[in-house]
Amino acid sequence: MLVLALDTALKSCSLAILDRGPEGARVLADIHERLEKGHAERIAPIAMDALAKAGLGVKDIDRVGVVIGPGAFAGVRVGVAFARGLALGTKLDVVGVTSLAALAGALPKKGGTLIAPVIDARRGQVYAALYRDDASIVIPPFVASPEEAAKRLLEAEHELRLRLTGDGAALLPSNERFSLDEAASDIDPKVVARLAFNASPESALASPLYLRPPDAKPGAPSPFAGLFSETLE
Repeated sequence: MLVLALDTALKSCSLAILDRGPEGARVLADIHERLEKGHAERIAPIAMDALAKAGLGVKDIDRVGVVIGPGAFAGVRVGVAFARGLALGTKLDVVGVTSLAALAGALPKKGGTLIAPVIDARRGQVYAALYRDDASIVIPPFVASPEEAAKRLLEAEHELRLRLTGDGAALLPSNERFSLDEAASDIDPKVVARLAFNASPESALASPLYLRPPDAKPGAPSPFAGLFSETLE
């Protein structure tokens, strides 16, 4: 199975293509660019470069995995729209992978611990979730203040240590059960591809995951709003 995975949800624009066969997954392309904004302008050229490096066309791809959030409102929307666009006129599946699951999936397994990815959501809040080593969900993605997030994470499993990762991990108050793992501050599209391999298109829908309203507010209505429709009636 050929899987193309992409991420535009946070501060990067990245894409990977993996070929999964009987002997495991083979990386055919892996492109990663740090990017604060401008994801809409970069994702298509990056996809074209990746496909060219892999010697493939869009119709050769079997599945697209896309990061659906939580993250930047515009970035999430760009990634999901692009993934859906690739599927137009083809038979490929499109599956969604959360940004928090992708961060958790990048860490090596360690017995007797849980993984808590935490993303700085700005405005005094963080996005967080809690996973077991096998990627099963203990606490689904949520948004809260760092203090409330720490409380919810610690209450989930009283006896286990929690491995924190992501750019919001340092915002949580310190606790003896927390250990900071900085190995996954960015989303690795190869991890997204691996998670997409095992996902079900019926349950892992490629729909944006917004845990709060966007930061930008709609502007005031234009004084010309409705003028043309009224003229045509």
